[in-house]
Amino acid sequence: MFRTSMPLPTRLRLLSTLALLPSLASAASTTAPAFDLERLSLNPTSRAALGTAAGSLREPGELRLALAAHYERSPLTLYRDGERMDSLVGSRTQVQLAGTYTVSKRFEVGAILPLMAHQGTRGFSNVGMTSPSSWGLGTPVLQGRLGLLDEASAPVSLAAELAVGLPVGNKDALQGSGGWDVTPRVSAGRTVGPVVLGLEAGVRLRNRTAVGSNAVGSELPWAATVATTGHKLRGELGLRSAVPLTDSPMPMELLAGGRYALGSRMEVFALGGPGLGTAPGTPAFRVMAGLSVSALQAVQPVMRPRIAEALPPTPAPAPVVVTEAPEPAPVAPPVAVVDVCAPNQSHSLEQCPDLDDDNDGVANAKDHCPVDPEDRDGFLDDDGCPEADNDGDAVADVVDNCPMVAGPASNQGCPAKQKQRVVITQDRLEIREKVYFASGEARVMPRSFNLLDQVAKVLISHPELKHILVEGHTDSRGRPETNRTLSQQRASAVVQCLAMRGVPADRLMAAGRGPDAPVASNDTSSGRELNRRVEFHIESEPTSGNVSRD
Repeated sequence: MFRTSMPLPTRLRLLSTLALLPSLASAASTTAPAFDLERLSLNPTSRAALGTAAGSLREPGELRLALAAHYERSPLTLYRDGERMDSLVGSRTQVQLAGTYTVSKRFEVGAILPLMAHQGTRGFSNVGMTSPSSWGLGTPVLQGRLGLLDEASAPVSLAAELAVGLPVGNKDALQGSGGWDVTPRVSAGRTVGPVVLGLEAGVRLRNRTAVGSNAVGSELPWAATVATTGHKLRGELGLRSAVPLTDSPMPMELLAGGRYALGSRMEVFALGGPGLGTAPGTPAFRVMAGLSVSALQAVQPVMRPRIAEALPPTPAPAPVVVTEAPEPAPVAPPVAVVDVCAPNQSHSLEQCPDLDDDNDGVANAKDHCPVDPEDRDGFLDDDGCPEADNDGDAVADVVDNCPMVAGPASNQGCPAKQKQRVVITQDRLEIREKVYFASGEARVMPRSFNLLDQVAKVLISHPELKHILVEGHTDSRGRPETNRTLSQQRASAVVQCLAMRGVPADRLMAAGRGPDAPVASNDTSSGRELNRRVEFHIESEPTSGNVSRD
């Protein structure tokens, strides 16, 4: 650290080595260089991870807002011959406002506004410089993201992005150089089991500024992240760096964080970790914490044509032909009047609009399907029609994992972003992943929680599946009776997991089949792996025999 008692020649040689001052001919203080000290480029409104977007976009019509507090320790430090001398900026505290709006399935826009709350800059006085301001406006960033590929129909999710930093950051607070800061980049991601792998790379174009013996300017930033995919709590770990296109060391940061959902619209998040290297803008460590919320979520309306719209148009009246009136017919005796709307009388729907011919609680006059009773499933129950496809996505409700939300048939009727691991068939729920247990135990491993979350959601969405038999199976190694006992315990453990997730216990049964029903040869390791499984069978009636209810 610089001291005022340091001899002047020594100070001159050190300052010349660091090249922080263009001249020391006078004792007058010089101003600090003008550049944007901030390196971190996060988007807390991202769906995949805080560190990268992983090629994904949020749902169309969604507006996501975030507020975060950001603290950095020693982001600008002087070095001499690789040895740390002094921290010019000892600490920084910022507040960041961020927002993202998804215009369509393929396009998203966003903005980030950083505000400097405090900056400790006592080190500048030790090298004869005027200390920068301790607060001010950061560089506002406008960004757009174009979705190119979707993991639901391609090997990876892929997006092209453009971030533009406006030249309005406070130059007196190391918040900008007065020039534009443009960063085009691409991001990609892929879901692998319980995690999402993300990668992004691009080029940051900005003014070149001498900062000590370094030169801050354009560079090639990149980041890699791995994040979990849980519904409530998600963790992530990321590595950020950049290849400088100027004479500057390579920056690097290792950041770990997590997000916790507070309902369907809100979550809290935190991120932090150490900086590695001596490049300007690389802190000793940084932490960020905040809150994000969906201020607007699009609701897709389901349109149903009314009966009147489906009927053929009324034909035009025939032309009137005037003829001579015939002679009056003999008067018939009076006929007794019959009330056609009385019980057990034949009538048309038009004759009796106040009746309810299909007994569904909707009168004929208001019933769009007067001969088909309403199914009372909580969806358009007042129009008198049963709904075979509530969300109108061309996936029949009986096999639709998300019967109230539209989605493609390739993803079991759910939105493409919600990767489906469960398929409803006529006699079972087929799962596309295994249920994993601790070795030799009946304890379900956390890596299978997402799968069981989805099984529970499907069962709750389909109350017509009244009886589900959970079967546990093993390979042939070991004693058969021991395997049957273990498989029974594992099936019961799965039933308990589903009950904890809201599935009524009286709909669930457990059975251990042990090695008695193999689906592959037990002579190979791959065959034995297939035989160690859990199956979900749809039963019309409660199953008797070697079955337990938990």
